[in-house]
Amino acid sequence: MALWKFTNENKHGNLRSRIIYKPDGKSLGFSPKGLGPTIHVKRFQYEYKHELIPPSLVVLSGKKYITPIWKEVDKNTTLNDIKWIKPKVKVKQEPIVEIHTSSSNPNKTYKTTYYPESGKYHCTCPGTWRTGGNCKHIKALRIKIEKNE
Repeated sequence: MALWKFTNENKHGNLRSRIIYKPDGKSLGFSPKGLGPTIHVKRFQYEYKHELIPPSLVVLSGKKYITPIWKEVDKNTTLNDIKWIKPKVKVKQEPIVEIHTSSSNPNKTYKTTYYPESGKYHCTCPGTWRTGGNCKHIKALRIKIEKNE
């Protein structure tokens, strides 16, 4: 890994950055004179995000790219200069469903559902729209779920 991110202030006080290639073990070889009061130098890695496909490098028309995202990179970039970030695969969770019987009509039932992925609740009773989505069935299911967590 031989890429460095060099950041300094210009004469107007604005930060500017550039990527510099220097082989490992070599000094960066710059003079702080005339570069402003703030100078930061740190190792640099390009970030590549994908769950399955590893990054690769391709050279076309004298330019180097990270594929499959086709991001143009410094011509001296190697695979060691790329940080592969693998996002965690989300496991789909089944919704929690409860069936409630109406207190006024035993032949009528309501279905209350909790969706763990989004954290949302839904109920088919008329009290849901009257209370703005916070009926007694949803309140009861919310308390039940919070106790189990």
